[in-house]
Amino acid sequence: MADGRKVLVIIEATQNQHLALERAVITSEIKEPGSHVHLFISVDNENTKLSADNDDLYRDDVWLNAITDKLKNAGASFSFELCWSNEWQKAVLASAQRFQPDHIFMPDSQDSKKGLFSNQQWALLRTSVAPVTIVRSSDIKPRKKILAAINIQKQDEAEYARLNEKILIEGQNIAKHYDTDFFVVNAYKDSMHFPDRQRIMKISGLPTDRVHAEEGDPATVISRYAKEIDADTVLIGTLARQGTKALMKGNTSEKVLSKLEGLDVIAFS
Repeated sequence: MADGRKVLVIIEATQNQHLALERAVITSEIKEPGSHVHLFISVDNENTKLSADNDDLYRDDVWLNAITDKLKNAGASFSFELCWSNEWQKAVLASAQRFQPDHIFMPDSQDSKKGLFSNQQWALLRTSVAPVTIVRSSDIKPRKKILAAINIQKQDEAEYARLNEKILIEGQNIAKHYDTDFFVVNAYKDSMHFPDRQRIMKISGLPTDRVHAEEGDPATVISRYAKEIDADTVLIGTLARQGTKALMKGNTSEKVLSKLEGLDVIAFS
């Protein structure tokens, strides 16, 4: 296969609408020469009733063909695999290790009305080498406004500087690729932690009216500004945790995501 984008799409086998796939299909990068889509079809056991009376656990060729036909109609090269592991996050990472994707598309939780993700989904966001797009909106349209959430106050710390760079580069690339508007938001705790606005403008390449700094809780600031500019996609960073903490919820990025109802989120770790 010639050099091209490699996209891993997670298909939740109990669902009939596949938002992650639909987002991938309208992403023109999959139509670039040599690009390839790999479907990872599985069940997240934390979000699914696994008893035999759950009719959504039974799938046939009609269901599978409906999925693959979307890619055929888009002219995309694709492959797929089925996975029965009850270690969902590890299974996705193992698939990603084999496939080496440039990007992963993941559907939102089945309980998306409450903004809940399973522990396994959170763990994937923190440990994936490739950025993960969490597709939440049922209205799949081309992106128009991209918002990148960064933490410039910790730019001198290596892991935060790396995350900021990833977020800004990807945001700039998406904005250029789709000819969309690009914005940056930076929340801060108090006046003692006021971010260097000039530094944000320098590393983002944005004018002052595209850079927003506000005091307050990051989740509240980011979600409020996203609503104010009518953003459809928000880029955030997630820091990996070690041991049992890697499977626990509760950090800033998770609070941000819970407030960004109906918006696609691209997470970087």
